[in-house]
Amino acid sequence: MGMCAVRPAGRATVLASLLCALLAVGANIPASAAAPHVRLFVLGDSIAGGSAQGGKGSYGWPSLVAEQLGLTLTLGAKGGTGYTTGGPQEGGRPYTQRVKQAIAAKPDVVVVEGSRNDVSPTRTRAAAVDTLRRLRAGLPHARILVIGPIYSFRRPVDSHPIDEAVSAAAEKFGLPYVSAVRRGWFTGSAHRFIGRDGVHPTNAGHAYLAKRIRPALSLLLRT
Repeated sequence: MGMCAVRPAGRATVLASLLCALLAVGANIPASAAAPHVRLFVLGDSIAGGSAQGGKGSYGWPSLVAEQLGLTLTLGAKGGTGYTTGGPQEGGRPYTQRVKQAIAAKPDVVVVEGSRNDVSPTRTRAAAVDTLRRLRAGLPHARILVIGPIYSFRRPVDSHPIDEAVSAAAEKFGLPYVSAVRRGWFTGSAHRFIGRDGVHPTNAGHAYLAKRIRPALSLLLRT
């Protein structure tokens, strides 16, 4: 007979009922909430790190996704950077030079995003291969999700050279790849989520990105 089948009298009845209620609630806690120590590292550019248009701190899609999935986030995103490019921010080195930071964080999951700041498909593919190889070697048990460059095109495009270069690098290592280009994330009516600079998402745009990135990351966590 289970504890909740016992029916003591008086004050004990109240205590037993409270205990049963707590047990019932605990039995329905989502897996993500029950395992808050899963560590997520996001390596990216200003589309991940936020900008003057929006997405700073808790408003950014990395923080939103981490909160929604019950993950502990370390954000390694620097504006103006990419696989081959460095930015003006302190520590704004290319991704190839920031792999050690990701490995040192000892994450369970890594998301590599970008980058629209890369311009040479040939150099980008080589640098992406180098970055992903070193991540895989340094974090052999981590799950890695690769998200291509996130542009703010108004109209859908069939392909983009930088997107294809990063996709090829991810495929080389058998890593899941999400193409924002092929999915047309900010085209059509979704372009309203881009800020006045015509490049960066607003806070609403980061919430929009979180909804599109979360399913891929959630699927990866279940594999």
